[in-house]
Amino acid sequence: MKRSFKEKAVFTAVKVSKKCIILKPAAYFILGVVLGVYRLCTYFYLNGKRYIAALVGLTFFFMSSSFTTLDKSVENNVYLDSATPVEETVQQEVKQETVIDPVQETVPLVVNVDYSDILDDVDPNGEDSTDASEQFSIDEIEVDADTDIVGDTSSFDKNAWYLILVNKTHPIPDDYKVKLATIKGNLQCDERVLKPLLDMLNAAKKDGVNIYVTSPYRSGELQQTLFNKRIRILMENHGYSYVDAYKAVSQKVIVPGTSEHQLGMCFDIVTDYHKTLDFEFANTQAGKWLVKHCAEYGFILRYPRGKEDITGIEFEPWHFRFVGVEAAEYIMEHGITLEEFLEGL
Repeated sequence: MKRSFKEKAVFTAVKVSKKCIILKPAAYFILGVVLGVYRLCTYFYLNGKRYIAALVGLTFFFMSSSFTTLDKSVENNVYLDSATPVEETVQQEVKQETVIDPVQETVPLVVNVDYSDILDDVDPNGEDSTDASEQFSIDEIEVDADTDIVGDTSSFDKNAWYLILVNKTHPIPDDYKVKLATIKGNLQCDERVLKPLLDMLNAAKKDGVNIYVTSPYRSGELQQTLFNKRIRILMENHGYSYVDAYKAVSQKVIVPGTSEHQLGMCFDIVTDYHKTLDFEFANTQAGKWLVKHCAEYGFILRYPRGKEDITGIEFEPWHFRFVGVEAAEYIMEHGITLEEFLEGL
């Protein structure tokens, strides 16, 4: 009688194990593997037509469904048309540009393409250039005797004006208004934080630390202009679609309406021998002094290292924000962010 494949395999394994007892475990292990593969092959042989039919059906569904990607040229035209009114406000200025202005803030964005190389190539110096016309030190400010108008900032009231949270998920309210004080030239800030700022600058000077402030209050229109310029340059100089340019710029420049600079309560700070907004500022005498003493005047290091997943912004050792003395001392002492502090309240 002719044996089946399964019977032959079992017979062979038994025969081997009887001849050499040492090979018995290996023989039965191999038998199990062979029988398992045989059974799997037999199953797919008997049911193969069913699976092939299902695969063909799924392939046809995905090819004809509405989930397929839009034609690239159509997609680009849709977004470009919608962006045209905004872009026209900076069209003449952008045409004179050959490089993107420096970039300051970062909003992490999940995209399929890494744009860091192209943006670093186009925009190597950071968003806020710090030439002499765009910065000031305490020596350049005439302190008004009536600037002490900050008021009481000792409360942990979550709704206090100085604890307003602005980030990529908390945009500036449409009805938000700020009364500005002129610091120097066109540089302005919320008048309520001018006195604490000047006090901090004076204290640093007394300790032999020269610090310069750049990029205080920035209007929403200016933030939008900066954002749009970068988008247009990537489109015109590097062939990006509007969608890809927007994603790329969003990684380097904070989206308009979500920048703390529009509050007038934050400042980018540099020193006389290091005027570049980069990570190395943290190692300067000015950077170390600020981290140690800023809370005494109501300021915090807004975007600390290791908290990027919370703030949505990369480490910025130059960016300091007013939150009131009490809150600042608590935040800096515990090494937390404004987001974590407010969540604790």
